[in-house]
Amino acid sequence: MKEEKDGSKPEDAAAKEEAVLNEVEKLSKESAEWRDKLLRVCADYDNARKRWERERDDLLKYGAVTLLRDLLTVVDELEQALKMAREHKSDAEILKGLELMHKNFVNLLKKNGLEVIETKGKKFDPHFHEIMGMQDITEGEDQGILEEIQKGYLCEGKVLRTSKVVVGVKKEKEILEEGNS
Repeated sequence: MKEEKDGSKPEDAAAKEEAVLNEVEKLSKESAEWRDKLLRVCADYDNARKRWERERDDLLKYGAVTLLRDLLTVVDELEQALKMAREHKSDAEILKGLELMHKNFVNLLKKNGLEVIETKGKKFDPHFHEIMGMQDITEGEDQGILEEIQKGYLCEGKVLRTSKVVVGVKKEKEILEEGNS
């Protein structure tokens, strides 16, 4: 048998080389597993960061909803006071002061995302309106809103309070006649 310069046999060199290659392959697999774990942790962190940002944005956007909902009572009371002052022909200065206070308060709420749900000329929509009464009608649109009892509001596009409305309802006979013509 032939010996290498360092005194080792060729079989020993081949075995060492195979052992080194096995170790390299093992370390390469281990490295790939650690890399995969690192990528997953980075992705999890990135997803958590995005979720936290969304939650923070939602909190900032909708955090005032409870306060706005509570302040709607004040708006209702101001509107009622204005109505009473007009009906009883109160002092013009008091009426003017109430109107200014109401206007400023409503503008402040609008600046913070509050929107009035429109009812005039609209058809009843259960997502935005609550029926407080119904009246038989012969003309006009079936399920059309006839009267608004209490204003409804949206906050950033979400319903804060539904509008309380009276809806016009056509009798079945009139609906059938309209469908046949």
